[in-house]
Amino acid sequence: MSRFRLETALRVRERLEKLYQKALAEQLQVEQQYRGRKQLMQDSLDSHNNELDTAKADGVTINQLLMGSQFQQRIEQQLKVTQEQLNEQLEVVALKRHELTQATQKKRVLEILKEKELKKHKDETERLERLEADEIAQNSRLKSIN
Repeated sequence: MSRFRLETALRVRERLEKLYQKALAEQLQVEQQYRGRKQLMQDSLDSHNNELDTAKADGVTINQLLMGSQFQQRIEQQLKVTQEQLNEQLEVVALKRHELTQATQKKRVLEILKEKELKKHKDETERLERLEADEIAQNSRLKSIN
């Protein structure tokens, strides 16, 4: 059987696809970390607001209100920074997905070429076998007639 002449290119494309898959997985993990961090801050802010509402009903001092306000401002600022980081990470993930899609398409093109070449080789082999079988049958018939 003949060897696919672009086999090396196909193997390179397969390795590239695996590398892109790994890179995408790493970026998705970073994205998940940002989402977790954002959720933690949001939960902390919600908890703080609930505690502040409870403290207001029970009576609260000006110092407590000022400290609570400063805490809330810091958390909101950190939340904004984390959201910006998450948005940047989402762009990176989209880019990695696009790279993986491109690599997969290029690999698939080579796989299709390989399949076509294998089919062509198989068809040619079958054609030659049929010709040989026909020749044997014809020679056999000629011998039986003579």
